[in-house]
Amino acid sequence: MEASKAYKWYNSVEGERVKTPLETLIRLQEIDKVILGLQLQIDAFPGLMQQLDTVLNDGEMKVADLHSKIDEQEKARRSKEMDIESNLEQIKKYQGQLLQVKTNKEYSALLNEIKVLKNKNSLHEDDILELMESVERAKQALIGSEKELKDSQKKVQEEKLAKEAEMAALQQQLKDQQQTRDTFVKDVDSTILKEYTKLLKVRNGVAVAAVGMQGICSGCRVSLTPQMFAEVKNDGCLHRCPVCFRFLYWADDSTELDGE
Repeated sequence: MEASKAYKWYNSVEGERVKTPLETLIRLQEIDKVILGLQLQIDAFPGLMQQLDTVLNDGEMKVADLHSKIDEQEKARRSKEMDIESNLEQIKKYQGQLLQVKTNKEYSALLNEIKVLKNKNSLHEDDILELMESVERAKQALIGSEKELKDSQKKVQEEKLAKEAEMAALQQQLKDQQQTRDTFVKDVDSTILKEYTKLLKVRNGVAVAAVGMQGICSGCRVSLTPQMFAEVKNDGCLHRCPVCFRFLYWADDSTELDGE
């Protein structure tokens, strides 16, 4: 089919005006734009729900990390306390041996061992104090994080319910629009409908483009010939753009740029 070829239907039933094929295509495209918009919102729904889950996952990970940190530090504290107990037992043993040694060298060696163990215990005690303070800070942070998580869980649950209700409404709107579309396509010639559907897929959802006073196809921005411009404006036929092949219609107040 040549791009400039026009199709003409004279539609009247017992004097009552019936929509022309061009008018039907224009209305069909309006419906398809609504359907596309609804479908895009519906398609975005899983991603929105995932974003909400991510908020919870981040909060849960923060709480889990704090629990893990507290457990590790408590374990380290207990280990150092056990080392202190072991060192105290060894110190006690060395102190008993001090009464049994016979040379100054042996006596000095035992005193040095006792000193080393006491120094170790002193360091352990400092470490234990730091660990206890760190655990206390972590526990306070945990209380705050658990509260934040609880609040987030409540908020996310509310948002999910709202999103699910919105989703149900969108699906119903989509169903209604699709039913309306099914009614409209019955009035479109099968050949024209096939061309329209193909254009809809390859032209970013725009199969019917407006032509305004400047005589430009709003789909691809090409200037029409004066003859075609006059025909599109006056004869009511189906014309197609010679460049993008979209169906054209006259709209004297058109400022819309449909675009490729």
